Amino acid sequence: MASIQKKIILASIAIFSITGAATGVGMWATETLNRNSEYVALSAEVLRNHMQADMMHDALRSDVLAAILSTNASMGLDLKTVEADLGEHEASFREMIEANRSLSAGTNVKAVIDGVEKPLLAYMEAANAVVGLAGSRPEEAIKLMPEFMRQFSALEKAMETAGDQIEALSDAASAESEKTKATINLALKALLVLASIFSVGLFLLTRRSVIQPILQLSKNMETLAGGDTSQPPSGIDRRDEIGSMSVAVEVFRQAAIANRALEEQAAAARQQAQADQEATRQQAEEDASERLRIATSGLAAGLKRLASGDLAFQLDQAFAPQFEALRHDFNSSVRQLAETLFAISDGIGTIDGSSREIAAGAGDLSRRTENQAASLEQTAAALEEITANVSNANKRTSEARLAATDANHSALKSVEVVSHAEEAMRRIETSSRQITGIIGVIDEIAFQTNLLALNAGVEAARAGEAGKGFAVVAQEVRDLAQRSAKAASEIRDHIRQSSAEVESGVKLVLDTGTALKDIGERIAGIDQHMTAIATSAAEQSTGLAEINAAVNSMDHATQQNAAMVEQSTAASATLAAETAKLRALVSRFRLDMEDIGGHDVIRHVA
Repeated sequence: MASIQKKIILASIAIFSITGAATGVGMWATETLNRNSEYVALSAEVLRNHMQADMMHDALRSDVLAAILSTNASMGLDLKTVEADLGEHEASFREMIEANRSLSAGTNVKAVIDGVEKPLLAYMEAANAVVGLAGSRPEEAIKLMPEFMRQFSALEKAMETAGDQIEALSDAASAESEKTKATINLALKALLVLASIFSVGLFLLTRRSVIQPILQLSKNMETLAGGDTSQPPSGIDRRDEIGSMSVAVEVFRQAAIANRALEEQAAAARQQAQADQEATRQQAEEDASERLRIATSGLAAGLKRLASGDLAFQLDQAFAPQFEALRHDFNSSVRQLAETLFAISDGIGTIDGSSREIAAGAGDLSRRTENQAASLEQTAAALEEITANVSNANKRTSEARLAATDANHSALKSVEVVSHAEEAMRRIETSSRQITGIIGVIDEIAFQTNLLALNAGVEAARAGEAGKGFAVVAQEVRDLAQRSAKAASEIRDHIRQSSAEVESGVKLVLDTGTALKDIGERIAGIDQHMTAIATSAAEQSTGLAEINAAVNSMDHATQQNAAMVEQSTAASATLAAETAKLRALVSRFRLDMEDIGGHDVIRHVA
């Protein structure tokens, strides 16, 4: 069985280990949650910037198409305004990409952002080339459109790939946060259960193995001091300090029993001596009576000093041979009793030191409990700050979602406007065809009028002088018909050119409608991503609430530990009081091993 001192040391080490583990888990949980929260917020910011950059990617295509349409004055588009919009959208595009590059420095997202740079530069260069030629050389600008659309498709694919990779990294961060949350909850619950079990076990073990045995041993010593030697002390079979004290008390009890037997033997010896005196009635009787007197007086003096608590003496004067054994037994009893009380005194010192160590351990445990409470308070403050950050991220995600919804509505309205423009262009094309038909009719009429005028001139020539006036009129009609035919031909050429321009405008309007539909689909995708981010933020908020509950539970356990410390302190005070009583009982005896070694001599006084 381990000693009380070893038990106290082991208990202190276990308490320190549990407290250190709880503090370590709290610090690790705070650091891990802060890191995961920062990474999730960074992923959300990068994804939002990437979505805005994707919108600018589509906006640049709309600017290029608007620059092509601005070559047609009937479209009402100003090339300078288009160029200004292009510059603004290009700057915003670059700003979003650079913002993501700076945010993702040192992370896996940076490689994704760097992969977009090359197609981005090629796309912007193609856009600037088309817009730069749209005002001065529109035909060459239109020829560059296939190359621009190819660059658009390449960048669109790169942006889509980058968006998927960024979203995957964000999902991975959310999954890691969930895994970390589960690990933290499990560790905190395990520590809570372990601390509770250990505290209860330590209190019960201390009460059973230290306090109760000492109280029982104190009662045994009070009974023995009262003269009752019938009951042996408890705990003799123990191998710790309490067992040593019980053995010492048992030796004291056996010495008291032997002393009582010696007194009985002395009384019997006196009776025998008196009988011998009465039987012999001779000088031998007087000698025996003298020897008996010497022996009894020595024993009486020794018993008197023993009754007064003085154990620092020995009976050195020789007794009669028949009483010499009695003297040796008395001296041996006194010596054993003194050694027993010395052992009890040493045990009292050990108990006193152990009780002080228990009090010191309780004080250390109280300080560690206070430190743990402070750590829990810091952990709770950090969790509140993280919860505020997650709520702020959720709010920003909701605002971005509303912005994406507004953009989707605007794109739908733009598609509707483009549809109306397409219908107007179709009507213009139909009117041009109708005008072409009318011009054909006019041309036919001019041709027939020319033929009639020619015939009239021939007939007037045949008529001679009488037909000269009619010939002049016929010539004028013929000239008028030729001018009408020429005007009709010019009108037909203009109508044909206008029809070609209208067809080109219809194609561009169709391309614009397709682009706006793509923008609407992109915005719908953005709305879905924002919904996923909002859901993830809500789950994180729920997880933080659970961790808050776990920290509150640890705070409750800390309060219970404080109550256990108070109980241990009270037990230590009780132990100290009982030790003082035991010391007071032992202090009644005079114990001096030097006096026992060089003992006082009780000589017979005649």
